[in-house]
Amino acid sequence: MFKASQEMRLNTNSAASASLVASASGGLEGPCAEKDGIFGRYQRTPDAGESTDEEVNIDARRLFIFSPADAYPTEPPRVYIAPELTDASRVQLLHFPSGAVRTNSSVSFILKRNGVKGNFDVRVEGPSGQLEAVQQQQLDPERFQIDCQLSSGAGLYKVHVKCNSVSLPRSPFIIVAIAGATELSTDTKSSNPEAVPIIQSDASNVQSRGLGLSHVSCLERNEFTVDCSQAGSNMLFVGILGPRGPCDELLVKHLGRNIHRVTYRVSDPGDYMLVAKWGEQHIPGSPFSLATE
Repeated sequence: MFKASQEMRLNTNSAASASLVASASGGLEGPCAEKDGIFGRYQRTPDAGESTDEEVNIDARRLFIFSPADAYPTEPPRVYIAPELTDASRVQLLHFPSGAVRTNSSVSFILKRNGVKGNFDVRVEGPSGQLEAVQQQQLDPERFQIDCQLSSGAGLYKVHVKCNSVSLPRSPFIIVAIAGATELSTDTKSSNPEAVPIIQSDASNVQSRGLGLSHVSCLERNEFTVDCSQAGSNMLFVGILGPRGPCDELLVKHLGRNIHRVTYRVSDPGDYMLVAKWGEQHIPGSPFSLATE
């Protein structure tokens, strides 16, 4: 057991239950240490009244000290339950606000599991560290909708998202809340009538064309064009709703002169509804009813 001479302090008071007990003269009760060979050199801690340390030669192979605490544990057994193995990087955060939002407004986004099993834990921390009320609703086996109210004033809100106690990459996510714009006084409004721009447009003059307005393919991207060059000045809004909610990918690109190209991709077969608005008005034909091939 030992290849070299070693020294160790033995407390004779706590060694009363040992199988081998050192006598007052330094001898041992039990097998002879000199006969079997000396495998270690140990020093016994003296009791009160003793002047010097007493060296005791013992056979380390025959020294077994049993502690009652080892045989009878005093603490009750504990069972630790580890969370299910989770790959949090596969979870997607959809429709999360990318720009600043107004205070006291509601924010909603979607968590998509992509096959990851487990439960989601979402906490929204206000600028002062207080937690905001969060509502979680399961839309289908894959998607959960999270709704919260930014009621703690302007500042940075931290959204902590965990799946099976494992934080998502880049969590916490940040939402910037700004205070609402102060209303102009009556004098200011009358003296500066151009403070609020007036947009003039006519959605009935918008023209749309393309296979993406009549057929939907799950294998490749769908595309159509919206021509707003004769409809005045405004903004184009496009949305697609399918069997499981919004489509996976939607891109609106301005080609110039108020002509837009819209591309989108879907993965679930079924019926879809496509909505296109020029400002607050539907373009001709909107909403479009589509179905996958």
